[in-house]
Amino acid sequence: MDNNRYDRYDSHRPRKRVSRKTLRRRQLTALFIIALLVLLLILLIAHSCSGKPKNEEKGKVGKATTTTTTMVVTNTDPAITTTAVTTTAADPVNKSDFKLDKYSVYIEVGETDTPMVQQYPDGATEADERWSTGDSTVATVDGYGHIKGVSPGTCYVTLRSAQDPEQEVMIKVTVRGDGTTNNDTASPQSNKTEAPEPPVYDTEGLTYVQGVLIANKSYSLPPTFEPNLEPLVYEQFQKLSSDAAKEGLKIYVGSGFRSYSDQEKIYDNYVQQDGKEAADTYSARPGYSEHQTGLVIDVNTIDDAFGATAESAWLAEHAHEYGFIIRYPQGKEAYTGYQYEPWHIRYVGSKLATKLYNSGQCLEEYLGIKSEYKE
Repeated sequence: MDNNRYDRYDSHRPRKRVSRKTLRRRQLTALFIIALLVLLLILLIAHSCSGKPKNEEKGKVGKATTTTTTMVVTNTDPAITTTAVTTTAADPVNKSDFKLDKYSVYIEVGETDTPMVQQYPDGATEADERWSTGDSTVATVDGYGHIKGVSPGTCYVTLRSAQDPEQEVMIKVTVRGDGTTNNDTASPQSNKTEAPEPPVYDTEGLTYVQGVLIANKSYSLPPTFEPNLEPLVYEQFQKLSSDAAKEGLKIYVGSGFRSYSDQEKIYDNYVQQDGKEAADTYSARPGYSEHQTGLVIDVNTIDDAFGATAESAWLAEHAHEYGFIIRYPQGKEAYTGYQYEPWHIRYVGSKLATKLYNSGQCLEEYLGIKSEYKE
């Protein structure tokens, strides 16, 4: 039997033809694989050539960058269309700065104030706070950031991160005395009230006067400033509301944080309704509203009738105990620039709120600042 007979027969059998469509698919698949290999080669070359970030110099931490490479391989056959996306992150050198609620502190001798940390550098927590004072004869600070006035003068308190000591922020501390002096030859103290120190502007374009964030007709906020309602403010309001409820009163949030665009819509509506001159007496222009600070709450209903309620009377008597003030008190229109609003409370902390309550002054009056549009 000839075993090669079948081999000879098979060698002369007509071979199955590959369709043109299948051939094209194989070619495109091969191109796709080649494209991916090229992409990987490019990424390897880029990674091997990368060195120290250019924006990291003299010990300063630069901003990390992220590179995204996208390659799309398409053809007439949907089955072969593919998108390859590769993201390469630079060395993790991006560390956010500290962010505080205040960058200057004004206290009396013996008083204490504490800046609140609202944002930590990347990787840092409250446990990493390291506080120090530049002059302990003027002010001291403990490990929790409690700054205490020792003697009249000015110094700086520094907050650093234990994770990265190069990450730091400085707070200007001004300690005011009680009118006495150790200098026997000094002139007698005048009864005339000294002019307030000029406003302090932080790097974000916010205005602080004696450590208090200001938003009125003279001092505006950046359109991009959107802190939302501060957690501490809401926490203190919850305590206020709870204690009022024990007296059979209902005090709740009617309106809280408003963005620049929100206030713009509200103000424009009032202008169309009552005209600009009238609107300016009861509504802030966009960028000048305290609601944008995240430190303000309008309670219950925004109506003059609220001033005659038991809730309004209780609020006026007890708000300072929780760190709030009636921001636009009755009879202070010449200072605040706005009509009386018994529902509008602003958080300033219990110490300052108590000072204002006991003195009967509004915020502008106490700080010695104006509230007037430049127009």
